[in-house]
Amino acid sequence: MEIGIYATTHGLAYRDDQNVLARSLPADQLRPVETAQLAERLGFHSMWFPDHVCMPMDSESEHVANASGSRAYEPRHTMFDAAVVMGAVAHTTTSLKLGTSVLISPYRNPLSDARQFATIDQLSNGRLLYGVGAGWMQEEFAAIGIPYAERGPRTDECIEIYKRSWTDDVVSYQGRFYQFAALSMDPKPRQQPPPIIYGGVTPGGARRAARSCDGFYPIFLDPFAKPDRYAKEQEIIRTELDAIGRPHDGFIMMGVSSARMTSPADPLSQERPPRPPPPAAPHSQEPPRRICTGTAEQILEDLHGFAKAGYGLVVCFFDCPSGQLSELEDQMQQFSTSVIPEARNIRPQGGWKTAI
Repeated sequence: MEIGIYATTHGLAYRDDQNVLARSLPADQLRPVETAQLAERLGFHSMWFPDHVCMPMDSESEHVANASGSRAYEPRHTMFDAAVVMGAVAHTTTSLKLGTSVLISPYRNPLSDARQFATIDQLSNGRLLYGVGAGWMQEEFAAIGIPYAERGPRTDECIEIYKRSWTDDVVSYQGRFYQFAALSMDPKPRQQPPPIIYGGVTPGGARRAARSCDGFYPIFLDPFAKPDRYAKEQEIIRTELDAIGRPHDGFIMMGVSSARMTSPADPLSQERPPRPPPPAAPHSQEPPRRICTGTAEQILEDLHGFAKAGYGLVVCFFDCPSGQLSELEDQMQQFSTSVIPEARNIRPQGGWKTAI
């Protein structure tokens, strides 16, 4: 199993007993390039960059990261653009893989995205991991001028256009939302093509992942998520792959989880009696402590749970309640010493692809 890290382009994470939240930081404190360079030195597999175009001051959209649906972002939230920062990181690192977590495909013209991310794959010498999704914030869709109800079929067309742009000598497409013919899209990415991983949490997302993508990337950010939360979606993926004749071992399961290493004496490391799950998440029974939280041994126990559920890559969104980048760097150092070397000996189960 490999361990990735969530980028600091949207600030730092912190948690309460129900939700993961994002703390906005001043732009000069985000330092995503320096954090990426540190992640590479410490042996992290990849860095994953979130995507928003704008942030509505008021939002009634339920945040998919939280079982309660609570908003994770502040009303005025400092956010760097993923593609721009990834270009800088590509130039200043050599081995760290660069992922989008996830790019909301309907927000932009797919030809523009295909161009930008082919460039990133070129600049990084083939290190792009292309996470895509359909989006969830209705107010952001309204601001951009894209009907929220069209996000699913638009995403299907975008994924097909990415693939054609990256592989076809002459690029053409005739769809419901996008139509063009006889275009040049060069240079192609180093990878032919870069892997596309679908970020989703629904049966429909699972079907889209199996039909069109190379992996499935759900979220485990609320504090008491369980590694087997998406077993139903995995079965949907197996059924879809079988129907179209795709082998399971060519498809990767990966997820993003909140995480925090603590000392044995820290209250977060202590076993607590489970309490009933919130009404919004009847499928999720609490473990006795927050997921991927505690001592190295406790975190590795959770990672074994992820591996048992089929996951070969876990992206950590570190819980940093101080809001200080130094706390994130300390967490990274501790994971580098006590978790990453042992995690590499954990083998995912279920017959899925084991590395990406």
